[in-house]
Amino acid sequence: MKGRTVILVSHHVQLCAPGAKYIVVLDNGRLQFEGSSEAFLVSPIMKTLVQTTDNALKTDEEEEEELIKVEEKFSALPERNVKKNVESSSETSSTITPSPLEVKKERKPPRKLVEEEKRAVGRIGREIWETYIWACGNGWYWTIFISILIAASLSPVLENSWLRYD
Repeated sequence: MKGRTVILVSHHVQLCAPGAKYIVVLDNGRLQFEGSSEAFLVSPIMKTLVQTTDNALKTDEEEEEELIKVEEKFSALPERNVKKNVESSSETSSTITPSPLEVKKERKPPRKLVEEEKRAVGRIGREIWETYIWACGNGWYWTIFISILIAASLSPVLENSWLRYD
């Protein structure tokens, strides 16, 4: 991989960050951090992204409160995407700067990173079996497959009966 650029997208920051030369952290398409891995490892963003490995797991409410605090902290920082004032080329041109209320966007509640798995109980439905079977092959495939299966099953029986009469 020497001399090549590799882009790795991962949720396991604690495993990937030490080996990376340049790190970009995005949150819902917004840039949270960019820089070297050394700067990232000491940044407060690293602490918010690292998954807990302790036995004491946080509840959903505690995680939501922490995410809200982090979002409030970063909302106070000036965003990089806000356009800077356009430099005026003459004395008569003027620019209107947006008020802080216009720049501040409405905050949505944080989304869960991982959704809980759902478990189905009971038997597998007929539609699922049909989909699975037809995904393996069409009608000709299954006709040939069942014919070969029947021939393979009957061949020892026919062989033994032939030897018995001989």
